[in-house]
Amino acid sequence: MPNSVTARDDEQERRPGAVLFVYTWDLALAILALFGALAPFAGGVETGSGKTASIPLAAQVIEAVSSASYAATLIIVAALLTRKRAWVRQTQIGTLATAIGLAAVSVLVGAIVGNGVDAPALIVTLIFVLLDALAIVIMTERRVVGFYSQAASVPFYVWATLALWVAGSVMTIIIDAVAH
Repeated sequence: MPNSVTARDDEQERRPGAVLFVYTWDLALAILALFGALAPFAGGVETGSGKTASIPLAAQVIEAVSSASYAATLIIVAALLTRKRAWVRQTQIGTLATAIGLAAVSVLVGAIVGNGVDAPALIVTLIFVLLDALAIVIMTERRVVGFYSQAASVPFYVWATLALWVAGSVMTIIIDAVAH
């Protein structure tokens, strides 16, 4: 009968190493999202003409809660990446795919309402989208899929943080479009 340390070591060896990149990327994004939770309280948003438009306090709070919810979701998923539950992998993929979609919608809406597309911001967004896509590809790799084999349902608190993030992000995109 193996001792618990040996059993844990065997499980560590079978865990796909590529998940370490996803874990690191989640934590980096979570740290940036926490900074993003503070940014809305600057009180304004820069318009395409170089002027600053003020944003109501309610909109600032919505954007801050949205960023904080995104950070919470990433931290939850990153903390659970070592568990074999299938919902962790699915939530990871869904969160990153949603982030890609929200980034695309944000850039598209910005271009449509006449804000223009700031080249440095677009390049940074594209880098983040590509790294998110890489993490999704890693999470769909055969060995990674095989590792997350235990069936379980997504906990309510994860759905709640995801809903707060997505709803807040959509509202922020709308507010930014209207403010410009």
